[in-house]
Amino acid sequence: MTLLYDERDIGEAERFNRVLRLLPRYHTDRRMNARVIQAILRAWETLPRLSRRSDVDIEERSIDRDGRTLRLRLVIPRQRPAGIYLTFHGGAWVMGTPRFDDPINSRIAAECRALVISVDHHLAVDDRLDLAIEDARRAAEWAAAEAAAEFGAERIVAGGESSGAHLAALALLHLRALCPDRLAGAVLFYGAYDMAGTPGLRRSSSRSLLIDGQAAYRNLLRLTSQLTEEQRRDPRLSPLFADLSGMPPALFVAGEMDPVFEDSLRMAERWNEANGNAEFLPVPRGAHGFNRLPLSMARKTNAHARQRIRHWLECGLSAS
Repeated sequence: MTLLYDERDIGEAERFNRVLRLLPRYHTDRRMNARVIQAILRAWETLPRLSRRSDVDIEERSIDRDGRTLRLRLVIPRQRPAGIYLTFHGGAWVMGTPRFDDPINSRIAAECRALVISVDHHLAVDDRLDLAIEDARRAAEWAAAEAAAEFGAERIVAGGESSGAHLAALALLHLRALCPDRLAGAVLFYGAYDMAGTPGLRRSSSRSLLIDGQAAYRNLLRLTSQLTEEQRRDPRLSPLFADLSGMPPALFVAGEMDPVFEDSLRMAERWNEANGNAEFLPVPRGAHGFNRLPLSMARKTNAHARQRIRHWLECGLSAS
């Protein structure tokens, strides 16, 4: 366990949480909520950018296959990339946009010399979670083949937040079958890895901060409504139950007040049982999405994640 936080960090988070308790909780199972927020995000995407880092370039790419188009947002460092960071945005599988992650991804690209590939996957407001998973695998294949060839970047780290961490874990499992020697690491923030819902999520409170815990559980059931309990835990859907042997070093991060905290805890335990190379970082007083909040512990956590990505990619350069 890594100790990053001091009493001042925890005190600041406690004070901030008092404010969060006054705010309404987001219900991830309500599709109208997702449609409204997504419309706002897409409208925001059309606005001109007021500023952009001078040490990275940003490009849009598309993958066309089987009549479907997958959009990718590339954040490219000005230096030759040391490797690839394949990342998936959060949003309960039903909303979100790669452009919203530009500030975080641009820092990763610049400081870690990483070609960042941010995936604009299918949004399952139609409850077609299978299409989002298919997009994660297609993006992984493109990163391992076309992106590696174009940018000369071989080693791959995958990451994501919330639902994006789930998709990143499935993408890594897919890449393990394709190019196991090129997997460098995983950075997974507060993901959901059991699509039937862990006991911790099932007993979570509707008064959990920022998101309604019981609504998050209902969202899992809605996304898998045609499946039995056993089918929801199929390793192709729930990475918590996959064979995790041969996986790269991983950093799992979750706030201790997050309804899906147990997912990260159990995933790190299983990862270590298989490989012995997982770091679990529990964040005291951390809510779901805490690393996006104006908190010192958020800055420290994000910096720690960047340090891990940089180290894993630089190890690949020194080995070559």
